[in-house]
Amino acid sequence: MTNSTGNITTDVTDGYVRISLEVFTVVGLLSVAANFFIVFVVLKYKKLREDATNLIFLHVNILQATFLLATPLTIRLTMMFTEVTAVYRAVFWAHYQIEISVMFAATCFLFLMVRDWYIKLYRKETYVKFCRIYKFGIATVYVLALIITSITIQFRFQHNMFLIIYIIYIVMLASVGLFLLFLIVMNIIHAFKKRRITVGRSGTYGLAIANIFFLLWLPSVLFVIVSIDRVFNTSLFFIGLLPLGFSTPIFNLIYLYNFDDNYNVFLKQLFKCRCNQYSNETLQDQPVSYNDTNGVLISQN
Repeated sequence: MTNSTGNITTDVTDGYVRISLEVFTVVGLLSVAANFFIVFVVLKYKKLREDATNLIFLHVNILQATFLLATPLTIRLTMMFTEVTAVYRAVFWAHYQIEISVMFAATCFLFLMVRDWYIKLYRKETYVKFCRIYKFGIATVYVLALIITSITIQFRFQHNMFLIIYIIYIVMLASVGLFLLFLIVMNIIHAFKKRRITVGRSGTYGLAIANIFFLLWLPSVLFVIVSIDRVFNTSLFFIGLLPLGFSTPIFNLIYLYNFDDNYNVFLKQLFKCRCNQYSNETLQDQPVSYNDTNGVLISQN
């Protein structure tokens, strides 16, 4: 946002830059708040922590919040890329690769959530085994993300910058294609099998969350991929498409509040500032006692 002399450039006054900053600020704050609400209720209530799906989703929200908080710095460093120094390049690429790895880990957890959803719904006899080993899957995702980060950062300082960019684009395209194929298959299977079972309203949201994530991020990813060798329309990308992907936690919160009984109850308590109301952490409303004008004790659910 500043030139080599330290003066603020005229780009700051450009209309689309101001709009994009305002949109990012509003969407970012709302999305981080949505992540906080979900993380809080999972950590607060033991009933949610006992479900493998919720614990996997907890890591998704932590990583999404980290990505949302880190992205503004990456965008600012990108705007300042004319200041090419060794230190700047090191900071930019290290931060960029860490951010990519965070999103990669979040996507892996979404894949794990879909597997959890499928086994819980259609392979109940093997779900007990899955609950014993899913924590190893969580640890594996983090280890793999750290390895990828270290390799890509080291590769960046030993090879041309643009080569690693094209490699990331190729991997992104392959990942999007595989994830799309996987979700299509899962949705088709669910469309045929759900007629034979009664789907509950709690703990079976894995496929829905993955669908929300993919549908909201797909326009941004496709736009970046098709713009590799073309003029990049920054106004369209930063104002319209990227905030759509960043709003994923907001839609996740809305979905859970309306379609999952457990989250609905506990989020209501959070929004009403009555988090200690459920001391026994059940889903039954606890009676609230009041004294009327005559001093008679009245119980109200």
